[in-house]
Amino acid sequence: MTPLLSVEGLHVGVAASRETAATTILRDVSFMINAGETVGLLGASGSGKTSLALALLGLLPPALNVRGQVLFDGLDVVSASEGARRALRGRRLSMVFQEPLTALNPRLRVGAQVAEVACAHGERDAGRATRTAVDMLGRAGLPEPDERARRFPHELSGGERQRVLLAMALLLDPALLIADEPTSALDVEVQAQVLTLLRTQQRERGMALLLVSHDLGVIATTCARTMVLHDARVVEDAPTRQLLATPEHPQSRALVAAVRPGAQSA
Repeated sequence: MTPLLSVEGLHVGVAASRETAATTILRDVSFMINAGETVGLLGASGSGKTSLALALLGLLPPALNVRGQVLFDGLDVVSASEGARRALRGRRLSMVFQEPLTALNPRLRVGAQVAEVACAHGERDAGRATRTAVDMLGRAGLPEPDERARRFPHELSGGERQRVLLAMALLLDPALLIADEPTSALDVEVQAQVLTLLRTQQRERGMALLLVSHDLGVIATTCARTMVLHDARVVEDAPTRQLLATPEHPQSRALVAAVRPGAQSA
């Protein structure tokens, strides 16, 4: 079976300058994700998780040096034109960003921001785009979506803003959704609601899901397979149950021990 996403030898770094030495953000990262698969990307803060997620969408700053191959639906995101990347993002490949309050435009009502996704990908009927947006807000678990759609981001709670981002990402039924720390700023109850929503949407749509988190507990409840990112590399890639039971890399053992103190402390 041809994988939906294939990453080969991905390297991201910052070139040396007069003031600073060269810095490696990602080093020789390779992995695959199949259609419909649920995969966790686990790592401590600063391990490069968000940089990897942005690289998959071609959203890294131009100043960074990017080498390797990111094949999605046959398109190499690394070497593709910006026009080809824009056509892909939001339609076949979507992302829920880490900070809803900064990811959303504070000057636009949330309904307009969701509708803008449809308009950017060819919807010419503004009224139809708005109706589609409101419907998607409801499906994303936002109560009273008609009323919430008329609000600005700062008028919503953190959990509601996260649902708005999810609605934007799911609007055009992507084949792969990347969720970057989607629950990190939420309380435990809302966190559980968002994770349930992600799992439900993934099953109903048959899409692949890449869940990025520093929290193994979050990933363990959602993902069948987990990759561990450490020191700019993927150091372990295994079924989640196997990773929890017999982690091989020292960083994996440390992360498991953080969830189950005293476990795998070798």
